[in-house]
Amino acid sequence: MYSHHRRQGGTLVPLIQVLSLVLVFALPAVWGSKVFTSTPMRYDHVIVHPGDTVWSLVSHRSNQNDDLGEAVYRVSQINHLKAGARLEPGSVLLFPSR
Repeated sequence: MYSHHRRQGGTLVPLIQVLSLVLVFALPAVWGSKVFTSTPMRYDHVIVHPGDTVWSLVSHRSNQNDDLGEAVYRVSQINHLKAGARLEPGSVLLFPSR
């Protein structure tokens, strides 16, 4: 009678479904990384005077609504300052421009 032979390869439907899912989830991530790029930071150069501390310099340059602790941390990170480091008069610190 009729002999039923099964094809080895199967269908391409599962492969197409998997590739479609990959595209659905991967493309927005790829597009998002290109759309939301950061702008280059601009810095002001501030000369340290005798008696200046990072805290005092940041407090003079900030608004009332700014979080001073966070601003001090950012300035310390930008200038590679360690906690408790003394500032040398005449040295130049970088501050993010407003």
